[in-house]
Amino acid sequence: MAEDTVSDTWSRHVEFYTHTVTFLVEDHLFRIPQEPLETESTVFRDMFLLPQGDSETVEGQSDTSPVVLQGVSKNEFESLLRALLYRQHGAKKGSGLDQAQWVPVLRLSTMWEFDELRSVAIQHPDQPSPSFNAVDKFTLASKYEIKEWYLPALLALARWSKPISVEEGHGIGFENALKVAAVRGA
Repeated sequence: MAEDTVSDTWSRHVEFYTHTVTFLVEDHLFRIPQEPLETESTVFRDMFLLPQGDSETVEGQSDTSPVVLQGVSKNEFESLLRALLYRQHGAKKGSGLDQAQWVPVLRLSTMWEFDELRSVAIQHPDQPSPSFNAVDKFTLASKYEIKEWYLPALLALARWSKPISVEEGHGIGFENALKVAAVRGA
């Protein structure tokens, strides 16, 4: 097996020498294995393939020079990592995540092109939950282009016994709210 030479006396094992990357999210540092990121995300894969130049401090290789993630909260990133790494290491698909934690997994997996993880996130909200209703599902389906959620969410809205609130109407859009009202009135 090929090995990468480090010094005259030691070599890094190709398979069992883990490369890590450090991220700064809000005011927290995360040091995680690089492999699942580059294996599952085209965005991270491309980022890691960029030439690093001759700089002594390569971004992401230390706590003093982390990859800074803007527009992502610490809690969102934690949810993504739990879903990604637990799944990678044999734990149940993101076990321990509740419905509210799966939404950022869906958002970040879409944004960073984690296709397999996005599929897991799409399948998860099919489990019944009082905190995740048809309006939420339709809104997410529209925002993240999840075609398989549109019709079931609209059917659930048409069967709802309570009226759609103004806020819920904004969430699903004026045209869809009218369609639901028309179906209910028929």
